[in-house]
Amino acid sequence: MSAIKFVYFDLGNVILNFSHQRMIDQVAAVAGVSRGDVQQHMFDNDLENRYETGELNSVEFHAEFCRLTKQSFDIENFLVACGDIFWLHEPTMPVISQLSQLDIGMGILSNTCEAHWDFVMKRYPALKQFFPIGVTSFDAKSMKPDGKIYEVAIEKTGVLASEIFFVDDKPENVQAAKDAGIDAAVFTSAAQLLRDLFKRDIPVG
Repeated sequence: MSAIKFVYFDLGNVILNFSHQRMIDQVAAVAGVSRGDVQQHMFDNDLENRYETGELNSVEFHAEFCRLTKQSFDIENFLVACGDIFWLHEPTMPVISQLSQLDIGMGILSNTCEAHWDFVMKRYPALKQFFPIGVTSFDAKSMKPDGKIYEVAIEKTGVLASEIFFVDDKPENVQAAKDAGIDAAVFTSAAQLLRDLFKRDIPVG
Protein backbone atom coordinates (compact mmCIF):
# COMPACT_ATOMS: atom_id res chain seq x y z
CA MET A 1 0.00 0.00 0.00
CA SER A 2 1.36 3.43 -1.00
CA ALA A 3 1.79 6.13 1.60
CA ILE A 4 -1.26 8.37 1.52
CA LYS A 5 -0.51 11.96 0.51
CA PHE A 6 -4.05 13.20 -0.12
CA VAL A 7 -7.51 12.50 1.36
CA TYR A 8 -10.79 13.19 -0.44
CA PHE A 9 -14.06 13.36 1.48
CA ASP A 10 -17.51 13.00 0.02
CA LEU A 11 -19.71 15.92 1.12
CA GLY A 12 -23.22 14.58 1.76
CA ASN A 13 -23.68 12.25 4.74
CA VAL A 14 -19.95 12.42 5.50
CA ILE A 15 -19.10 16.09 6.18
CA LEU A 16 -22.66 17.40 6.08
CA ASN A 17 -26.06 15.82 6.53
CA PHE A 18 -28.80 16.90 4.14
CA SER A 19 -32.50 16.52 3.49
CA HIS A 20 -34.07 16.36 0.04
CA GLN A 21 -37.45 16.59 1.77
CA ARG A 22 -36.46 19.98 3.18
CA MET A 23 -35.55 21.05 -0.34
CA ILE A 24 -38.90 19.87 -1.66
CA ASP A 25 -40.80 21.70 1.10
CA GLN A 26 -38.87 24.94 0.65
CA VAL A 27 -39.08 24.98 -3.15
CA ALA A 28 -42.80 24.27 -3.00
CA ALA A 29 -43.28 27.29 -0.73
CA VAL A 30 -41.18 29.61 -2.92
CA ALA A 31 -42.69 28.43 -6.21
CA GLY A 32 -46.29 28.24 -5.02
CA VAL A 33 -46.71 24.65 -6.14
CA SER A 34 -47.38 21.37 -4.36
CA ARG A 35 -44.67 19.15 -2.89
CA GLY A 36 -45.76 16.50 -5.37
CA ASP A 37 -45.12 18.91 -8.24
CA VAL A 38 -41.58 19.56 -6.97
CA GLN A 39 -40.92 15.84 -6.60
CA GLN A 40 -42.22 15.15 -10.10
CA HIS A 41 -40.55 17.98 -11.99
CA MET A 42 -37.26 18.18 -10.10
CA PHE A 43 -36.47 14.58 -9.19
CA ASP A 44 -38.70 12.15 -11.10
CA ASN A 45 -37.98 13.88 -14.43
CA ASP A 46 -34.18 13.99 -13.87
CA LEU A 47 -34.00 17.81 -13.73
CA GLU A 48 -31.86 17.74 -10.57
CA ASN A 49 -29.44 15.26 -12.15
CA ARG A 50 -29.07 17.51 -15.20
CA TYR A 51 -28.21 20.36 -12.84
CA GLU A 52 -25.74 18.26 -10.84
CA THR A 53 -23.90 17.13 -13.97
CA GLY A 54 -23.53 20.71 -15.21
CA GLU A 55 -25.82 20.24 -18.19
CA LEU A 56 -27.79 23.20 -16.79
CA ASN A 57 -26.42 26.20 -14.91
CA SER A 58 -28.41 27.86 -12.12
CA VAL A 59 -30.21 30.31 -14.42
CA GLU A 60 -31.18 27.51 -16.81
CA PHE A 61 -32.24 25.25 -13.94
CA HIS A 62 -34.55 27.95 -12.58
CA ALA A 63 -35.95 28.72 -16.04
CA GLU A 64 -36.64 25.04 -16.75
CA PHE A 65 -38.39 24.55 -13.41
CA CYS A 66 -40.51 27.65 -14.06
CA ARG A 67 -41.44 26.28 -17.49
CA LEU A 68 -42.36 22.86 -16.13
CA THR A 69 -44.48 24.24 -13.29
CA LYS A 70 -45.90 27.13 -15.34
CA GLN A 71 -44.95 29.52 -12.55
CA SER A 72 -42.79 32.63 -12.27
CA PHE A 73 -40.81 33.40 -9.11
CA ASP A 74 -37.56 34.98 -7.90
CA ILE A 75 -34.40 33.04 -8.77
CA GLU A 76 -32.48 34.07 -5.64
CA ASN A 77 -35.17 32.79 -3.29
CA PHE A 78 -35.41 29.64 -5.39
CA LEU A 79 -31.68 28.93 -5.16
CA VAL A 80 -31.67 29.49 -1.39
CA ALA A 81 -34.63 27.11 -1.08
CA CYS A 82 -32.64 24.54 -3.06
CA GLY A 83 -29.39 25.10 -1.16
CA ASP A 84 -30.38 25.52 2.47
CA ILE A 85 -30.74 21.81 3.22
CA PHE A 86 -27.47 21.01 5.03
CA TRP A 87 -26.21 20.75 8.60
CA LEU A 88 -22.88 19.59 9.98
CA HIS A 89 -22.21 15.91 10.60
CA GLU A 90 -20.66 16.76 13.94
CA PRO A 91 -18.71 13.52 14.65
CA THR A 92 -16.65 13.93 11.47
CA MET A 93 -15.43 17.43 12.25
CA PRO A 94 -12.74 16.51 14.84
CA VAL A 95 -11.29 13.99 12.38
CA ILE A 96 -11.11 16.67 9.70
CA SER A 97 -9.53 19.12 12.14
CA GLN A 98 -6.84 16.62 13.13
CA LEU A 99 -6.10 15.72 9.51
CA SER A 100 -5.65 19.39 8.69
CA GLN A 101 -2.70 19.50 11.10
CA LEU A 102 -0.82 16.84 9.13
CA ASP A 103 1.24 17.14 5.97
CA ILE A 104 -1.55 15.61 3.90
CA GLY A 105 -3.61 17.35 1.21
CA MET A 106 -7.38 17.40 1.62
CA GLY A 107 -10.28 17.89 -0.75
CA ILE A 108 -13.97 17.31 -1.33
CA LEU A 109 -15.20 15.01 -4.11
CA SER A 110 -18.95 15.38 -4.41
CA ASN A 111 -21.97 14.89 -6.60
CA THR A 112 -23.55 18.29 -6.10
CA CYS A 113 -25.05 21.23 -7.94
CA GLU A 114 -24.06 24.88 -8.07
CA ALA A 115 -26.77 26.04 -5.64
CA HIS A 116 -25.77 23.47 -3.03
CA TRP A 117 -22.06 24.14 -3.38
CA ASP A 118 -22.41 27.92 -3.24
CA PHE A 119 -24.67 27.77 -0.20
CA VAL A 120 -22.41 25.35 1.69
CA MET A 121 -19.27 27.40 1.04
CA LYS A 122 -21.02 30.54 2.34
CA ARG A 123 -22.62 28.86 5.35
CA TYR A 124 -19.50 26.90 6.35
CA PRO A 125 -16.50 29.04 5.28
CA ALA A 126 -14.10 26.86 7.32
CA LEU A 127 -14.56 24.17 4.68
CA LYS A 128 -12.55 26.29 2.24
CA GLN A 129 -9.66 26.28 4.71
CA PHE A 130 -9.84 22.56 5.41
CA PHE A 131 -10.44 21.59 1.78
CA PRO A 132 -8.59 23.83 -0.70
CA ILE A 133 -9.47 21.44 -3.53
CA GLY A 134 -13.09 20.81 -4.47
CA VAL A 135 -14.14 18.46 -7.26
CA THR A 136 -17.85 18.72 -8.02
CA SER A 137 -20.01 16.88 -10.49
CA PHE A 138 -21.38 20.10 -11.97
CA ASP A 139 -17.85 21.35 -12.72
CA ALA A 140 -16.50 17.97 -13.88
CA LYS A 141 -19.72 17.33 -15.86
CA SER A 142 -19.60 13.82 -14.50
CA MET A 143 -21.25 12.16 -11.51
CA LYS A 144 -19.86 9.42 -9.30
CA PRO A 145 -19.61 6.54 -9.99
CA ASP A 146 -18.74 7.60 -13.57
CA GLY A 147 -15.00 7.28 -14.13
CA LYS A 148 -14.41 10.77 -15.54
CA ILE A 149 -14.93 12.55 -12.21
CA TYR A 150 -12.25 10.38 -10.59
CA GLU A 151 -9.83 11.24 -13.40
CA VAL A 152 -10.43 14.94 -12.71
CA ALA A 153 -9.98 14.35 -8.96
CA ILE A 154 -6.67 12.54 -9.42
CA GLU A 155 -5.30 15.19 -11.76
CA LYS A 156 -6.13 18.00 -9.32
CA THR A 157 -4.08 16.49 -6.48
CA GLY A 158 -0.76 16.25 -8.32
CA VAL A 159 -0.09 12.85 -6.73
CA LEU A 160 -0.55 9.26 -7.87
CA ALA A 161 -3.99 7.66 -7.64
CA SER A 162 -2.57 5.08 -5.23
CA GLU A 163 -1.48 7.91 -2.92
CA ILE A 164 -5.07 9.15 -2.54
CA PHE A 165 -7.54 7.92 0.07
CA PHE A 166 -11.24 8.58 -0.54
CA VAL A 167 -14.20 8.08 1.78
CA ASP A 168 -17.82 8.02 0.59
CA ASP A 169 -21.05 6.70 2.10
CA LYS A 170 -22.10 4.89 -1.10
CA PRO A 171 -20.38 1.56 -1.85
CA GLU A 172 -20.75 1.99 -5.61
CA ASN A 173 -18.80 5.26 -5.47
CA VAL A 174 -16.07 3.64 -3.38
CA GLN A 175 -15.78 0.74 -5.82
CA ALA A 176 -15.53 3.14 -8.77
CA ALA A 177 -12.73 5.00 -6.98
CA LYS A 178 -10.89 1.70 -6.47
CA ASP A 179 -11.38 0.91 -10.16
CA ALA A 180 -9.64 4.24 -10.90
CA GLY A 181 -6.68 3.19 -8.72
CA ILE A 182 -7.64 5.22 -5.65
CA ASP A 183 -7.52 3.71 -2.16
CA ALA A 184 -11.05 4.07 -0.78
CA ALA A 185 -13.41 2.96 1.98
CA VAL A 186 -17.13 3.21 2.73
CA PHE A 187 -18.00 5.79 5.38
CA THR A 188 -20.27 4.42 8.08
CA SER A 189 -19.20 6.51 11.08
CA ALA A 190 -16.44 8.80 12.30
CA ALA A 191 -15.15 5.94 14.45
CA GLN A 192 -14.84 3.69 11.41
CA LEU A 193 -13.12 6.49 9.51
CA LEU A 194 -10.53 6.75 12.28
CA ARG A 195 -9.91 3.02 12.02
CA ASP A 196 -9.55 3.25 8.24
CA LEU A 197 -7.06 6.11 8.57
CA PHE A 198 -5.10 4.20 11.24
CA LYS A 199 -4.80 1.22 8.87
CA ARG A 200 -3.14 3.58 6.39
CA ASP A 201 -0.65 4.90 8.96
CA ILE A 202 -2.32 8.29 9.17
CA PRO A 203 -1.90 9.39 12.82
CA VAL A 204 -5.29 10.76 13.92
CA GLY A 205 -7.47 9.94 16.91
